[in-house]
Amino acid sequence: MLFQQFDALIMALLIALLLLVLTALLPWLISLTSSKPKAVREELVEVVRCPSCSYESPRKYEKGDYVGKIVGTCPRDSKPLVVKAIYIEKYSQTT
Repeated sequence: MLFQQFDALIMALLIALLLLVLTALLPWLISLTSSKPKAVREELVEVVRCPSCSYESPRKYEKGDYVGKIVGTCPRDSKPLVVKAIYIEKYSQTT
């Protein structure tokens, strides 16, 4: 009879220990299964356009540029090029 109570006590302690270990390891287990965010490189890009011949070309953003700013001359007809749009391009980086 004493051994039956002793076995039940040991079984309860083992179950409690197992639950304690699982609780302690839970954050680590979750971090293993969660997907890590991919590194993303962002770059400011602007589109310049010739209003007369509809020539368009993307280029790197230059500090101080804004939509509507005249930024050069058209390679086709030598008319002024105007910034049509400014946006961010995102590139995923593979490691």
